[in-house]
Amino acid sequence: MMINAATLSASRSASEQARRRRRITRLLTYALLITCGLIFAFPLFWTLSSSLQTWQELRSYKPHLIPAVPQWGNYPHLFQIQPMARWMLNSFMIIFLSLPGGILSATMTAYAFARFRYPGRDVWFIIMLGTMMIPSQVLLIPQYLLFFKFGWINTYYPLTVPSWLGGGAFTIFLLRQFIMSIPRDLDEAAIMDGAGPIRILWQILVPLMKPALTTVAVLGFLGTWNDFFGPFIYLNKAKLFTAAVGLQFLTAAEMIETTREPRDHLLMAAAAVMSLPVILLFILAQRYFVQGVVLSGIKM
Repeated sequence: MMINAATLSASRSASEQARRRRRITRLLTYALLITCGLIFAFPLFWTLSSSLQTWQELRSYKPHLIPAVPQWGNYPHLFQIQPMARWMLNSFMIIFLSLPGGILSATMTAYAFARFRYPGRDVWFIIMLGTMMIPSQVLLIPQYLLFFKFGWINTYYPLTVPSWLGGGAFTIFLLRQFIMSIPRDLDEAAIMDGAGPIRILWQILVPLMKPALTTVAVLGFLGTWNDFFGPFIYLNKAKLFTAAVGLQFLTAAEMIETTREPRDHLLMAAAAVMSLPVILLFILAQRYFVQGVVLSGIKM
C-alpha cells in the first residue's frame, strides 16, 4: 500500500509538472504571437496615425505616434483635391472585368492538365511553368506594340483581355494541384451516371474547389488592385488612372496648388484608403484562403 501510495503521489506530481510546463509553454507562445502581431501591425497603425496629423506635426523632429488633434478633414480634403474616388472605381472596374475571366480560363486549363491524358501533356505543363521565370519587362515592348496596333492604348483592354486567356501560370498550377488532390473515384462515378467532362467539372469538381477558387480570387484581387506597372504603361489620361497610379501621381506632386503645402499627410490618408479594401477582403476570406493554400499542395 505504501508503494502504491508513493507511486500515485509521484504520478500526480509528474502530471502537475507536465500541466505546468504546458501552461507556461502556451503563455510564452501567446506572448510571442501577440508581440509579433503588434510588430507587423505597427506600419498600419503608423499609416492611420499619420493620416490624421497635420503636415507640420508629421514633419516635426519629434515623432508623434498619436496625433494631438485628429485631423479627420484630411480624408475629405484628399477626395477634393484629387479624383481618388474615380481612381478607386477604375480599379474595381478592372477587377470586375478581369477576375472572372482569369478564374474561368485557369480552371478549365488546370482541369485539362489534371484529368486528361494526351501526348505532350507534361511537356506543355513544364513549358507553362517556365513562363513564370520570364520577367514581365522582357515582354513589355512586344506587348505594347501589339496593343498599339490593336488601338488599345488608353483603354482597359490590355489590363483585362489577357486575363481571359489562361489566367496566369501560377493560378493554373495552384488549381491543378488542388484538382489532383480530389479522388478520381468521383469522376468515375459521374461518368457511370452519364456525365460528360464539362458536367463533371462544373457540378462535381468546382463545388469542391471553393477554397482554391477563393485563394485564386484573393490573389487576383490583390494583384490587380496593387498593379502599378501595367496601368502606368497603357493609361495616359488622368481620368483612366487606377488607384495605384493615382497614388504615385499624388506622390509626384510635391505641393498643393491652392495652399502650397506638402502632401505628406494626404499621401498617408490615400495609403490608408487603399489598404481598406484589401484588409476587408482578407478578413472575409481568410478561412478559405488559408485552407486553399494548405490543401493545394497535398498531392503532387
